[in-house]
Amino acid sequence: MQHLALINANTNTGMTDHMARLARTRLAGVARVSAHTAADGAAYIGSPRTCAQAAEAAAGLAEQCLTSNRDPAASPPDAFLLGCFGDPGLAAVRDISPVPVISMLEASLLTAMQLGERFSIVTPGQRWPRMIDDTLTQLGIARHCLGIDAIVLDDLRLPEEQDRALPELQRLIDAQAARHAPSVIIVGGAALAGLHGALTPPTGVRLLNAFDAALAQSAGLLTLPSA
Repeated sequence: MQHLALINANTNTGMTDHMARLARTRLAGVARVSAHTAADGAAYIGSPRTCAQAAEAAAGLAEQCLTSNRDPAASPPDAFLLGCFGDPGLAAVRDISPVPVISMLEASLLTAMQLGERFSIVTPGQRWPRMIDDTLTQLGIARHCLGIDAIVLDDLRLPEEQDRALPELQRLIDAQAARHAPSVIIVGGAALAGLHGALTPPTGVRLLNAFDAALAQSAGLLTLPSA
């Protein structure tokens, strides 16, 4: 069976466990999922500084996965999944990795553009809209994004915080649909992973959870025939 290495570049082990459970359920029969959490750095990634810390942590964890000789739990991965919506460390991990590297923001952006011409984004963290906008500009797809709104989470306990955030998240989704009429609304952030079915899509709008998009691309790449 293929091996997907899930990397959480912050120090929140509860977040890692949450994402790993979702990934193992979704990819059962496709891949074995190993989960790796940063030993140092920030518990939450939400600023340029913590993104820089997370990028270093992600590259270090990936390097450990690639060089470990333990068997079988730490055998070299067939793909990496970076479990942070801002994609810190994506370029660095791709630089050292001989296998595909999937990330939440990139996967959701590519999927959204396949599902519709225009999209908007809802994500935790007041500073993320500006940082995500920078990424959209770098990728040359900023014109496809109609708006980015932030939802504030008091902490990162799961699933309790998700339950408390649902009404506000639904309000933001409905407001984006009314204001922008996007084809797709991306629900971004590892803290919001696993909410498929808990939210009501506005009429004519497709809701896309970023972690779901990343898992779908992981499955696709892991089963893609090699040349």
